[in-house]
Amino acid sequence: MKKFQMIVVAMVVALLVPSSTFASSGPGEWDYQGSDVFTIQSKNFKSGGGAFKICLSSNSQPGYYQLYEEDPFNPDDEVKNNDGTVGLYFKTAGSHDFDSNNCHVWTNVNGYVDGTNDQAEFYLAKYSGGNSTVYAWD
Repeated sequence: MKKFQMIVVAMVVALLVPSSTFASSGPGEWDYQGSDVFTIQSKNFKSGGGAFKICLSSNSQPGYYQLYEEDPFNPDDEVKNNDGTVGLYFKTAGSHDFDSNNCHVWTNVNGYVDGTNDQAEFYLAKYSGGNSTVYAWD
Protein backbone atom coordinates (compact mmCIF):
# COMPACT_ATOMS: atom_id res chain seq x y z
CA MET A 1 0.00 0.00 0.00
CA LYS A 2 2.85 2.38 0.82
CA LYS A 3 4.38 1.84 -2.64
CA PHE A 4 1.03 2.69 -4.27
CA GLN A 5 0.80 5.93 -2.22
CA MET A 6 4.29 6.96 -3.31
CA ILE A 7 3.39 6.41 -6.97
CA VAL A 8 0.22 8.50 -6.59
CA VAL A 9 2.15 11.30 -4.86
CA ALA A 10 4.81 11.26 -7.60
CA MET A 11 2.14 11.51 -10.31
CA VAL A 12 0.39 14.42 -8.56
CA VAL A 13 3.70 16.28 -8.21
CA ALA A 14 4.49 15.65 -11.90
CA LEU A 15 1.14 17.12 -12.90
CA LEU A 16 1.60 20.20 -10.72
CA VAL A 17 5.05 21.08 -12.07
CA PRO A 18 4.71 23.13 -15.28
CA SER A 19 5.78 21.21 -18.35
CA SER A 20 7.97 24.15 -19.45
CA THR A 21 10.31 23.23 -16.61
CA PHE A 22 11.29 20.12 -18.54
CA ALA A 23 11.25 21.60 -22.04
CA SER A 24 14.21 23.15 -23.77
CA SER A 25 13.96 26.64 -25.16
CA GLY A 26 12.78 27.01 -28.72
CA PRO A 27 13.35 29.55 -31.48
CA GLY A 28 13.26 33.13 -30.24
CA GLU A 29 14.32 32.15 -26.71
CA TRP A 30 17.80 32.31 -25.24
CA ASP A 31 19.48 28.96 -24.54
CA TYR A 32 22.21 29.26 -21.91
CA GLN A 33 25.48 27.83 -23.26
CA GLY A 34 27.59 28.15 -20.12
CA SER A 35 30.28 30.38 -18.71
CA ASP A 36 34.04 30.57 -18.57
CA VAL A 37 36.69 32.40 -16.59
CA PHE A 38 39.56 33.20 -18.93
CA THR A 39 42.65 35.37 -19.29
CA ILE A 40 43.22 35.38 -23.07
CA GLN A 41 40.62 33.22 -24.81
CA SER A 42 37.38 31.68 -23.52
CA LYS A 43 36.27 28.15 -24.22
CA ASN A 44 34.09 27.53 -27.29
CA PHE A 45 30.33 28.08 -27.08
CA LYS A 46 28.01 26.45 -29.65
CA SER A 47 25.46 28.39 -31.68
CA GLY A 48 22.94 27.21 -34.23
CA GLY A 49 22.72 30.64 -35.84
CA GLY A 50 20.25 33.47 -35.47
CA ALA A 51 21.54 35.57 -32.59
CA PHE A 52 24.33 35.05 -30.06
CA LYS A 53 24.70 36.89 -26.73
CA ILE A 54 27.55 37.25 -24.27
CA CYS A 55 27.59 38.96 -20.91
CA LEU A 56 30.69 39.85 -18.91
CA SER A 57 30.75 39.84 -15.13
CA SER A 58 31.07 43.27 -13.57
CA ASN A 59 34.56 42.41 -12.30
CA SER A 60 35.84 41.49 -15.78
CA GLN A 61 38.82 43.43 -17.04
CA PRO A 62 38.14 46.60 -19.02
CA GLY A 63 39.51 46.72 -22.53
CA TYR A 64 39.14 45.34 -26.04
CA TYR A 65 37.30 42.06 -26.68
CA GLN A 66 36.73 40.21 -29.96
CA LEU A 67 34.36 37.34 -30.82
CA TYR A 68 35.74 34.64 -33.13
CA GLU A 69 34.32 31.55 -34.78
CA GLU A 70 36.75 28.68 -34.32
CA ASP A 71 37.76 26.77 -37.44
CA PRO A 72 40.18 23.86 -36.96
CA PHE A 73 41.34 23.77 -40.62
CA ASN A 74 41.40 27.48 -41.54
CA PRO A 75 42.13 30.75 -39.74
CA ASP A 76 39.42 31.61 -37.21
CA ASP A 77 36.80 34.08 -38.41
CA GLU A 78 36.36 37.48 -36.78
CA VAL A 79 32.66 37.85 -36.04
CA LYS A 80 31.38 41.20 -37.23
CA ASN A 81 29.23 43.34 -34.95
CA ASN A 82 25.77 44.31 -36.16
CA ASP A 83 27.16 47.57 -37.57
CA GLY A 84 29.87 45.75 -39.58
CA THR A 85 32.75 46.59 -37.24
CA VAL A 86 34.72 44.04 -35.25
CA GLY A 87 35.63 44.10 -31.59
CA LEU A 88 34.05 45.53 -28.46
CA TYR A 89 35.21 47.85 -25.73
CA PHE A 90 34.21 46.97 -22.18
CA LYS A 91 34.21 49.64 -19.46
CA THR A 92 36.37 52.05 -21.40
CA ALA A 93 35.71 55.76 -21.83
CA GLY A 94 33.03 56.47 -24.40
CA SER A 95 32.26 52.81 -25.04
CA HIS A 96 28.63 51.88 -25.70
CA ASP A 97 29.24 48.32 -26.90
CA PHE A 98 27.60 46.70 -23.86
CA ASP A 99 24.14 47.28 -22.37
CA SER A 100 23.48 48.08 -18.70
CA ASN A 101 23.72 44.34 -17.89
CA ASN A 102 27.21 44.13 -19.45
CA CYS A 103 25.77 42.16 -22.41
CA HIS A 104 26.23 42.36 -26.16
CA VAL A 105 24.13 40.62 -28.85
CA TRP A 106 25.21 39.69 -32.37
CA THR A 107 22.30 39.16 -34.75
CA ASN A 108 22.25 37.13 -37.95
CA VAL A 109 25.22 34.90 -37.17
CA ASN A 110 23.93 32.22 -39.58
CA GLY A 111 26.93 32.73 -41.87
CA TYR A 112 29.26 31.37 -39.18
CA VAL A 113 27.44 28.03 -38.83
CA ASP A 114 29.53 25.31 -40.42
CA GLY A 115 30.80 21.76 -40.10
CA THR A 116 29.02 18.46 -39.88
CA ASN A 117 27.26 19.51 -36.64
CA ASP A 118 25.65 22.61 -38.25
CA GLN A 119 26.91 24.74 -35.36
CA ALA A 120 29.18 27.73 -34.98
CA GLU A 121 31.80 27.47 -32.25
CA PHE A 122 32.31 30.94 -30.82
CA TYR A 123 34.95 32.08 -28.37
CA LEU A 124 35.73 35.45 -26.86
CA ALA A 125 39.29 36.77 -26.90
CA LYS A 126 40.56 39.74 -24.94
CA TYR A 127 43.59 41.94 -25.21
CA SER A 128 44.17 43.03 -21.61
CA GLY A 129 45.55 41.23 -18.59
CA GLY A 130 43.75 39.53 -15.74
CA ASN A 131 40.72 37.27 -15.52
CA SER A 132 37.33 37.92 -17.07
CA THR A 133 34.13 35.90 -16.81
CA VAL A 134 31.88 35.45 -19.84
CA TYR A 135 28.35 34.00 -19.92
CA ALA A 136 26.98 32.89 -23.30
CA TRP A 137 23.51 32.38 -24.78
CA ASP A 138 22.37 31.18 -28.17
